[in-house]
Parts: sequence; structure tokens; C-alpha cells
Amino acid sequence: MMSAGSSVEKEGASLDERLDTISGQLAEIAGELNRQREERSRWSELASDVMPLAQQSMTTITTHLEEDAFNFDDLASLAHALVRNANVLESWLGPLRVMAALAEEIGPLMTPAVSSLNERLAELDERGYFSRIREAVGIVDNVVTSFSDEDVKLLGDNIVLILQTVKQMTQPEIMGMLGRAAVTLQEESPDSDSKVPSARALLKQMRDPMVRRGMAKLLSTLRSIGSDTSVDGGQVGRQASERAELATGNPAADGALVE
Repeated sequence: MMSAGSSVEKEGASLDERLDTISGQLAEIAGELNRQREERSRWSELASDVMPLAQQSMTTITTHLEEDAFNFDDLASLAHALVRNANVLESWLGPLRVMAALAEEIGPLMTPAVSSLNERLAELDERGYFSRIREAVGIVDNVVTSFSDEDVKLLGDNIVLILQTVKQMTQPEIMGMLGRAAVTLQEESPDSDSKVPSARALLKQMRDPMVRRGMAKLLSTLRSIGSDTSVDGGQVGRQASERAELATGNPAADGALVE
């Protein structure tokens, strides 16, 4: 009796396990059916949305083809030309592939360089270089609009003389003399309360060698101003050299100018 009851219990447990297995399989089948049903529903909705657009597109294409009098012979001719020149197209695509491969290799190398260039440009922008360049462009524009073609031609004809004059004017002796003259003029401004020197005081100052040297320089400058305006660049250079010698305090030059 005991063995028969135990056998019945085992069969019942086995039957429960089978039922559980079948229930799980049925649940999986039901889930798969639901998923398939949802997918069919989505495809149906997509088809219902796309079909009107596709029909409208086909209608538009047909209308354009009818308006442009599309000829299939032209399409066939184009396809025939492409097939016939396939070798030429392939020869063109070869360098393009090489360039694409080169770009892929250079790209990682160019990234740090571009980043460094951007940082440098940002630094220059913060320091005001680009704003100064814009202002300089405005200055150049003003110069260009202020001079005519004839003025530019005259400038080109006299550029050598201008450069020689600038060269002489930028000598240390000339710049030092101009600097001292500027300081003196600033110290003796017209607004000062100093008395006007008398003629005796001026004659007394003529005893000073520096005053006589200054007078010699002034007379030499006046002589250069009153000379012929057709003096060439060499004569201008020699006269500027004489003035430079005066600025250095050469007594011989002082005597020559005084004579």
C-alpha cells in the first residue's frame, strides 16, 4: 500500500512539472504572437503613412517627366557612355582614393596643429593684433582714396630722394638735435612769464660757442632751403652729412659754414 501511494505521488509531481513546462511554453508562444501582432500593426501604420507620400511622389515625378519630355533613349545613351568610359572613370577614382587615404592619415596629425593655430590666433586676438590690423587697413584705405594716380606716379619718381632724406633724418645725430630742440621749446613755452631778452643779452649769448654753432647750423639750413630745388639726391646727401657733422660738434664744419 505504501509503495502504491508513493508511486501515485511521484506521478502527480511529474504531471505537475509537465503542466508547468507546457504553461511556460504556451506563455512564450503567446508572447511571440503578441510581438508579431504588434510588428504587423506597426508595419501597417507605416504603410498607411507612406503610401500617400509614395503616390504623391510618383505623381510628381510622372508630371515632371511629361513636362520635360523625358526620353528613355537619352538615358540609355548616358548609360552607354558611362559603360564605355568606365576606364576613364576608374582612372579618376584612383587619385581620389589615394587622397582619401592620405586625408585619413594626415587628419590625426593635423588636429594638434589646428588646435595650436587656433590657440595662437585667440592669443593674438586678445592682445589686439587683429583690431590693429583692421585700423591699419582703414589707414591704408584713407591713403589710397586721398591720392590720385598722378600723385602716386610722382611719389614713385621721387621715392629714392624720399628714402635718402628719411635715411639722413634718422641718423642719431639728427634725432638727438631734434630731441634737444623739442625739450628746449617745451621748457620755454609761450605761456611762461619769462622776460623778453634784450639786444645786449642776445649779443652776450653770442659769446657762447654753442650758440655760435647753433647759428651756423641755422644758416646752413637756410642756405639749403634757399638753394636750387633741382638738387639731386647726392647733393642732398652731402648737405645732410654736413649737418650731421655740425650736430657732432665738428669745428672744421662750423668754420666752413660760417665762411
